[in-house]
Formats: sequence, C-alpha cells, structure tokens
Amino acid sequence: MADPTPEELEKFFFLDAAALKEARDKRRLHNRLGWSIQWGTVRMLGTFLTDSGPADVPQVVVEYVAEQLGIADVSVAKLYGDRPQTPYEHASKIRTMLGYREFSAAEGEVATFIASRVRKSRDSRRELFDRAVLWLIEHRVLLPGITTLSRLVTEVRRAELEAINRSLAEAAPPPMRAELVATLQVPDGKKVSTLEWMRTAVTKLSGTGMEQALDRASYVLGLGTGAVDCTAAAPVKLAELARFGMTAKAFRIEQLEKGRRLATLLATVRQLEGTAVDDALLLFDLLMSTVLLARAGRVADKEKLRNLPRLRVAASRLATAWTILLETPPSGPAEEGDGPEGDRPGGEQHVLTVPEVLDHIEQVVSRQQLAAAVETVMELLPLPSTEDDGDLEWRVELLDRFGTVRPFVDMLASVIPWGCTEAGSPILTALRALPRLMAARKPGREHIKGFEDLVTGSWRRLVFGNPKLEAPLIDRPAYTFCILEALHAALRRRDVYAVGADK
Repeated sequence: MADPTPEELEKFFFLDAAALKEARDKRRLHNRLGWSIQWGTVRMLGTFLTDSGPADVPQVVVEYVAEQLGIADVSVAKLYGDRPQTPYEHASKIRTMLGYREFSAAEGEVATFIASRVRKSRDSRRELFDRAVLWLIEHRVLLPGITTLSRLVTEVRRAELEAINRSLAEAAPPPMRAELVATLQVPDGKKVSTLEWMRTAVTKLSGTGMEQALDRASYVLGLGTGAVDCTAAAPVKLAELARFGMTAKAFRIEQLEKGRRLATLLATVRQLEGTAVDDALLLFDLLMSTVLLARAGRVADKEKLRNLPRLRVAASRLATAWTILLETPPSGPAEEGDGPEGDRPGGEQHVLTVPEVLDHIEQVVSRQQLAAAVETVMELLPLPSTEDDGDLEWRVELLDRFGTVRPFVDMLASVIPWGCTEAGSPILTALRALPRLMAARKPGREHIKGFEDLVTGSWRRLVFGNPKLEAPLIDRPAYTFCILEALHAALRRRDVYAVGADK
C-alpha cells in the first residue's frame, strides 16, 4: 500500500464521531488503533487487512489515526492481531456499521456496469478492471480476489463484444455480407485486395487521378453500408472496429471469427464512405488550385511578359505621334506673299489640314508603323467593356486544359453526395445539369437555361462570344470551366459540401 496523499488521509482515515466512539470502546490501545486502521482501509481499498494487519499499512496512516485517538506510542500497532480472531471480529463489525456487502451479493450489478462500459467505451481489459474496482469501492462492496474479478471482466467483455459483432453482422443484408467478405480477396489481374485498394487514397494530381478517386468513392458508396442500421452499436465501438479494419492486413481480418470479421468490414467500409469522398474533393481542390487555375495564370503571365516588348514599341510610336500632334500649331508657317503676321491676302489665317498633320507625323513615324502600332495595341489591350474583370487572359489559357476535366465531370456531378446552403444551391443545380450539356452534340443556351446568371465577367465573352460559334450556341469548355471555378470557390466558402464527409 503506497503512502496516501493528505487529501486521501482526510477523506478515508478521518474518524467521525461514531467511529471514535466505537474505537474508544476497545479496552486495549492496539485494538483501538487496529480497529481504526481497518475502518479507514476498507473505505479506501474496499478490503480489510485481516491477515497482515497494520504491518502493511504506511507509517503515515498509523500516525494520523493514532493522533486522533490520542495514542502517543504508535508501536503498539504491532500487537494488533496477537489474538487472530480479533481482526475478523472487527472487520465484521465495521462491515455491518458501514453497510458493506459481499462481492457475491453484488456480482450481477458489477457485471452490468462492466457490460455498459464495454458497449459505450474503448476501455481495455485493464481499464475495465480498474473501473470495476472503483465501482465496488464506491458502492461499498468488498473486493474479491484479483483472479475472481479479472475473470469476471474478461467473460463480460468477451460476451458483450460478441453480441455487438453479431448484431452488426445480422444488420447487414446477406448479399452485402458476401460483397464485404469478397473485398478481402485479390481480384484477377490486381496486386492487392479490394479492401486495400479502397483504403488507399489516390494521390495522382491529374484528370486521370481525379477519375480514379471518384471511381474509388463510387465503389465504396455503392456497397451501401451507410444505409445499414447500426444503432445497436455505439459510435465509439464502430470507430474502434473501423480503426482496426483500416490498418490490419486483409489476411488478418479474414482469420477473425465470422461475426467479428463482418462487423469489422462493415464498420471499415462505413468509415471509408466519408474518407473516400473527402479524398476525392481534396484532390479536386488541389487539381483546380495548382494544376488548372494556377498554371493557366502562370502561362497568361508569361504571355504578357513575352508580348511586353511589342507593346512597348507600339505604345512608344503612338506616344510619339500624339506628342507631335499636340505640339503642332493649328495654323501653318507663313508662306510667300503672306503679310508680316502670316495672314493670307484678305486676312484669312492658314489652318493645317489632316494630310498636313500626317506629313508632320510621318517625318518621325511612318504611316505603316503607326497602323501596325494601333493593331498591336488593339490585339494586346482590347477595348474595356462591362465584362472586363481582368481574368480574360488566364481564362483563355484555361480552356486549353478542357481535356483534363472532361472525363470526370459526369462522375463529379453524380458520385459525390452533395449538399449546399441557400447561396450554393444555384451552383450545385448547374453542376448536376453539366452531364446533359456534355452529352449534347451542339450545346446551346437552352442547355443552361436558368443558370445564365452564373456566367459573369469575362466568362460571358468566352461562353457566349466565341466567334467560331453562331448564336444561340455556347462554348462548352468555357461554360464547364465557369461552373467548376464557381464550385471550387463555393467549396472553399462551405456553401457547397459533401454530406457525410468529415472535411
């Protein structure tokens, strides 16, 4: 027995009025001291020290009790038990006085407590044993031998776990049970089991990787474990089973008892439903951010830098021409026969004509150079409009990557269990309508009826203003990327989300 803390001394070994009266009724000092120590020991440890007596009690306990009894010589405690029957008589009296019960009278109650902990917690056998000891002490039940309590904990735990596993296995329909067990096998032509494939996240940052991630999510969701009624097992037990199923080798799971095997697979696949969807959407976020949007922006920036010398030359020539125009006076120089103030006969002033102004400009910048400069500026700096949002260049570059997203757009719309807020509802509706647009031979405005408001800024020019298409046809890649960009932004705002996913 370790030294109790001051708080424990006060809680368990402080003698109340009834205990003091009972102790002082004993004639001999060692019996008073022994009785009082027994009284505190059973309250703290749930058992009596009838065999060893005060010899196994820390000195601090003996001194604390002796002080309350007014016994100066604590060595008298060694005499307790000289009469072997005395500690047992004292124990019987204390048991009656404090209302303690034998373990056999409360075995059913403690078994019920242990079963409840097994059903609702992740407690190990050791933790269950410790909690059972605390329960027995709290409910004033004398502790049995360690072997007795340990055996009870083991039996109750095993029975409850078997009941949980059996209830989960029976909750799954027979066809699903066969499909779950089949995931432990390695399909022909594959290197790993289906379960291992489901547990492995796709990390390939490409359109192909996105297809694979959505295919994985589709397969996991298709098993239908999310629809199984698992209320017979607490969420913590499902999580415990899933944690084992997510890490154990397939052959190890296959070796489990039938009920435990099915319960483990059911809990594992249920967890994988959310995990697979999370992984797919995380890959979509990275694909949009780093591969599509960011790269398109970098290409557009590089194109701007590449065209900067041409733009600088054109702007310089236009600036030179404009400067000459500003510096040329409205009237020309005096000609022969004019008056001293440059007036023509009759008092008329000579006004420069456009050809004369152009002649002045052409002395510095040729007409061909000026026309080329204007053409260059119009090419690189289109006239501003209400649709100009500064994103036109990189969005044009984005359209060249339509082949990356085209293969997985249909699956993105149909596989993920989408949910949304009110703000995200139009975007989600437009996403679900994308497969119909992708299937159309010549998509037109009728395919996006009701979603036109989502096409804003420079997207309007790209979707509706493609010079190669006649109205009412629309640009399929431009509209697709418009919706995907809106979806990507809505996911980050949490206006659109996946139902049942964690992240």
